[in-house]
Amino acid sequence: MPVRTVVEEYCDVCFSEDQQETPASEHLRFSWLGRDYVLLACDDHAGGIRDDLQHLADVASPTSGRRSSTPRQPRVVPATRSGGKTLFSQLTDDEKGRFRTWADLPRARRIADARVEEWTAAGRP
Repeated sequence: MPVRTVVEEYCDVCFSEDQQETPASEHLRFSWLGRDYVLLACDDHAGGIRDDLQHLADVASPTSGRRSSTPRQPRVVPATRSGGKTLFSQLTDDEKGRFRTWADLPRARRIADARVEEWTAAGRP
């Protein structure tokens, strides 16, 4: 049986502001405090973000282009996670449905562990 997987990427800015699923048109890569990031942005946000980053680059002192030899701080995984999985991913399908109804997050892509902990503390209604 043939299977087709479709990946849809949405603007991180739109989603963080009002959980709106606006298709992303650009991947903006940048580094901050020794960590690399990629920000998915729609047409409405990409230009402004690019302008802000360019302004910072214009006023910053350039480096030799090489990475710092300072070792990165190790990433701390909270004790609530098992094997790096989120708490939401560890719920059964029935629990996920009840959580989404309780939290009023029917289409959320990213669900914080703290929100799942609130639901658990409320008795998993």
